Amino acid sequence: MLRELQEDLLAEVDDVWSEEIRLLPMAGQSADPDRPRDVLFAVLRTGERETSAMRAGRGGRSSLASGGGHLRIDRTAHPELVVRKHDRIVALDRIGEPVFEVLSVDDRTHLRLICELGDLS
Repeated sequence: MLRELQEDLLAEVDDVWSEEIRLLPMAGQSADPDRPRDVLFAVLRTGERETSAMRAGRGGRSSLASGGGHLRIDRTAHPELVVRKHDRIVALDRIGEPVFEVLSVDDRTHLRLICELGDLS
């Protein structure tokens, strides 16, 4: 019962917030020949900026703003999809079709693949 409710909620959220993206699998700096390019709908949240403090020698601190965002892919809609660190994501519904790099992938939940993204364009 709980899983059905979770999947229903996920579908409702995706109906409202999903956008068309292109997944470009990468192997190093080149396209990965073993994984096909794919166009799918997923929830892409960008513009999330947080400032993290970094040590700047001699005990000083400086701050660095990091951009990018997160991509949430419905695993029930794409059960065979493999996303890896360094893959590229193109936001096809956005002006200029910005490109992001996958910084990390959290695949520990049965509902979503959650990808942390960094800015590329």
